[in-house]
Amino acid sequence: MAKRSGSGITNSNGGGSLGGSAGGGSNANTQATNQQPQPQAVATAAQANAANNARFKDTDNSPYHDLYNGRQYYQDQTFDIDTRMALQDYLNDQPMAGSLYSPSQVLNYKMRENAKNPGSQPLTANEQFMVDSLNEGMHNMGYNVNLTRYDRVDFMQNLGVGNFDNMSESQLKSALIGAKYSDPAFGSYSYNNFKNAPANNPFTDKAVKITRRTKASTQVLMPGNGPGGALGEIVVAPNQGVHIVDVRFTGKRGRSGSNYYKQVEIIVEDD
Repeated sequence: MAKRSGSGITNSNGGGSLGGSAGGGSNANTQATNQQPQPQAVATAAQANAANNARFKDTDNSPYHDLYNGRQYYQDQTFDIDTRMALQDYLNDQPMAGSLYSPSQVLNYKMRENAKNPGSQPLTANEQFMVDSLNEGMHNMGYNVNLTRYDRVDFMQNLGVGNFDNMSESQLKSALIGAKYSDPAFGSYSYNNFKNAPANNPFTDKAVKITRRTKASTQVLMPGNGPGGALGEIVVAPNQGVHIVDVRFTGKRGRSGSNYYKQVEIIVEDD
């Protein structure tokens, strides 16, 4: 049976920014962020919150739908200087010194481990600054939107169905529909279902596809057109619960590490 809350569901490397999750690469994409109209800049988080609350409402009467014109959405946001600085670190796709992983991957790994075992992964001063400043920049999604991310089999293990590859679709539905969980870290999703990702990419070939029906009131931010930009990245704030509404096999094969499994789609809706 699925864990009901606080399961810290993620892939084992921590799951950072979509750009950071790719690992390595140059900073050219990060620099591209500055080549498009930017969010409004204000002096304080309170000013940013007021502007974002005015622009992004917490209700939407339309059904869940795709987000159109992401570039406009990006520049309609308002951030203070601390959030803008934190976003630069979060989007950095370069591995940290002595690590194989980017700052966002390391941060999210620590946040999830600390949720399971408090204090086990102390945050550095810069990581705590990133957490605080990103949370300050979060705002209403503004629309009822479908978001997508892909994950490894750890996700299914944390739900209590690590043997999903040997289960039928009906067994998975029985085990998972209605289960609830929340993620204690920042979650990176795509608002365009990775439509601009190349044929061979480190995202859409994973074993688990998560389709999230995201409410207008869900706290998010769009980090920009940096490493995750073409992939339509939306970062969801920590500790926002969802419940599973459907499960199905996609008919494709998905990888986790060097192993391949029947790719499963988990459809969740915000609480």
